[in-house]
Amino acid sequence: MTLLITQDPSGASTQFTRSRFFPGQGAHFDQGTAREIRHSIGVRVWRPPQGLDYNFEAVYLWGAFGSGHISAWTVASDTGYTFKDAAWKPRFGLRADVASGDKDPTNPDLQSFNPLFPKGAYFGEESLLGPVNFMDLHPSADLHFSRKLTLTPAVDFFWRQSTKDGLYGVAVNLERSGKLTRDRYVGTNPELELDWTMNRHLTATEDINFFTAWLTYKF
Repeated sequence: MTLLITQDPSGASTQFTRSRFFPGQGAHFDQGTAREIRHSIGVRVWRPPQGLDYNFEAVYLWGAFGSGHISAWTVASDTGYTFKDAAWKPRFGLRADVASGDKDPTNPDLQSFNPLFPKGAYFGEESLLGPVNFMDLHPSADLHFSRKLTLTPAVDFFWRQSTKDGLYGVAVNLERSGKLTRDRYVGTNPELELDWTMNRHLTATEDINFFTAWLTYKF
C-alpha cells in the first residue's frame, strides 16, 4: 500500500492510496464464483468540524475475476454543518454514497464493487446491507444536550446501483439475487441513537432502528 497525505491552511486534508489484494479462490457474486485479484486506487478529502465539515472518498478497483476483467468503483460523501451558537449545538448532515454493481451476469467481466475490509456496522447498527451495488441517501441530525449526551435521529434510503446485480451483506455475501426482479428501490432504515459518554474510557449507546423493505426484498 502506498499513502500520501497533504493538508492546506484551511485544515482540509487529502489522502491518496494504492493497494493490491488477493481475496482468494472462492469470491462469490450474483454472476458466479471464481478466483479474483483486485487492485485499488483511491483518494479521500476531508475537513474537520469547523462549522462546515465534509469527508469525500472515491475508490476505483480493477483486476481479474476468473476469465473476466474487474472494473468497479465507489464514491462516498458525508457533509454537515454545525450551528455552534444554537441550543444543543446541532449538526445537520447528509451522507450520499454509491458503489457499482454488475452490468451483465452473462458476461465474464465483473463490475461489482468489493469493499475488501468493511467495518461491521456500515450503514447503522442493523447492518443488513453491505457496500456492494447500492446507492443511498442518509440525512441525520446530532443534538448535543450536554458534553456527555447526544441524540442522533437519522434515516437511510437504499437503492440498487445496477438492476442486473443482487443485494449483498456486510461480508460481501449475496443475500438476494438480482435475477428475480428489476426493482431498483430496496428499502428505508429509520434510526434513533442516544450516546452517553460516562467517562473518557466508557460510552453507553442505545440504538432503536428498523428496516422497511420494498416487497421484493423482504428479509
